[in-house]
Amino acid sequence: MFQLLGHMTVVDGGGRAINVRAAKQQAILAVLMLRPGAVVSVDRLMTELWPDELPATARASLQTYVYRLRRTLAPLAAHGVDLITLGNGYTLVVPDRAVDIRTFEQRFTRGSQALTAGSPAEAARLLREALDLWRGPLAPEIDVETVRRERRRLDLVHLTASELWAAAGLQLGLHDGVIPELERLVEAHPLRESLWEMLLRALAARGRRAEALAAYRRMRDILSAELGVEPADHLRRRHQDILRGASF
Repeated sequence: MFQLLGHMTVVDGGGRAINVRAAKQQAILAVLMLRPGAVVSVDRLMTELWPDELPATARASLQTYVYRLRRTLAPLAAHGVDLITLGNGYTLVVPDRAVDIRTFEQRFTRGSQALTAGSPAEAARLLREALDLWRGPLAPEIDVETVRRERRRLDLVHLTASELWAAAGLQLGLHDGVIPELERLVEAHPLRESLWEMLLRALAARGRRAEALAAYRRMRDILSAELGVEPADHLRRRHQDILRGASF
């Protein structure tokens, strides 16, 4: 019912949109959803909404936003959603299954554990399910500190999930399916050597030696131009293996 990957979307149990129109209501909802089960204080929420200077009406305005948000979310009460006032703060009760970022992280964690446990097929399935939930960065339209911080963290989780999915695919021998994704990833993250290493290995394993050597040269040029460094030792060894025509 709550989608935060990509622009925030809220729908009821029948798939009908619930409009949270005001930007500050959206920000309050996002902050509460990112602190599941925790009481977020009034002072914290006011700092999120007015980071530079609190207006004289900040507390009263916050109470009004929360009141309106509670009314907006009322149709979801039957599904276990409740915005509760506790002491000098608020907490939002939402089942994990109703929040896309929670499902995304659960699939990622289970997929990562499966890969570590030596189950690449299970890992690939779970990580693919996580990646298929990704509609874009966390709520890019909401610009408050908690959301910005979580956006950066989830972007890294998404990258790691992509990398682990590729690693699982290589273990399964699915090189042809993994290579296009690795090529996309090195374009987006050209300084991440682990992605280049997997791309080199996948290309070489498919007999695409010239492309693997070209990819290495490109990586070396990027690292030299951007960071003033040479590729790591294990990448240089991989390059030598490819030059010798070693099997992978």
